Amino acid sequence: MAAMGACRQGERTMRRGTGGFTLTELLVVIGIAVLLMGLMIPTGRALRESNRAITCRSQLQQIAVALKAYVADEGAAPYYYVLPTEDTSAEPSGPGLLALYETGYLGRRNSLHCPSDVYAQPGTVEYFMSYMNKDEEAAAATELNKYPYLSSRGIVDDTDPYYRRQIQPAAVTAAGPTPVPIPMPNWRPDDDTVITWCKYHVDSMSEGGKGMYYVLFWDGSVGRVFDELMTDPSAGPSAAWKVGHDDTSG
Repeated sequence: MAAMGACRQGERTMRRGTGGFTLTELLVVIGIAVLLMGLMIPTGRALRESNRAITCRSQLQQIAVALKAYVADEGAAPYYYVLPTEDTSAEPSGPGLLALYETGYLGRRNSLHCPSDVYAQPGTVEYFMSYMNKDEEAAAATELNKYPYLSSRGIVDDTDPYYRRQIQPAAVTAAGPTPVPIPMPNWRPDDDTVITWCKYHVDSMSEGGKGMYYVLFWDGSVGRVFDELMTDPSAGPSAAWKVGHDDTSG
């Protein structure tokens, strides 16, 4: 009987000993959970931004395909132009890349919105202008060149080395070189002509600690270009739109 009682007493002691966590054990579990959350949150953010960058790159390639089809049919790129003046309040005229969706060459209107562009409200016209909005940081000789997408860069001298780097050249009037977009069915720019660029990944997409832009070229390629080459004339070309394939880093 004594042995049986001792056995039962031992079972009760074991049940009491394994019936819950001690305070120390709870603190250890909580500490591990906090540590894991701290590791997962930055990883989750990086993954989301990586997905946004992939989406943006895909959209830029879609825009290139749509633009080439539009130019083949219409003889010119959709215009989006401001006169090259020092008036910083000048607003561009023309539909620009929006024409690609409105005329059916681009299947999704959302392809004109970079998912990392959080500065415009969904449903507004500005929401679909991620690849046309003025880039105040861009290297530029005139306000005209701060707009990523332009149908005419205003170079009218065909001996200028950048003449064929335009999406289309401008007309020349009797009064002087007045940049005016005109249909030119036989015009084709160089392969490394800049169609547009995206600035919205510069804080999250980097190489060697330097931020990068996405740049879309006429041949449909999308290259990553260091922020400083796009914004600092002493580090790169005199204007952001003059970067080429040799300036990309993958």
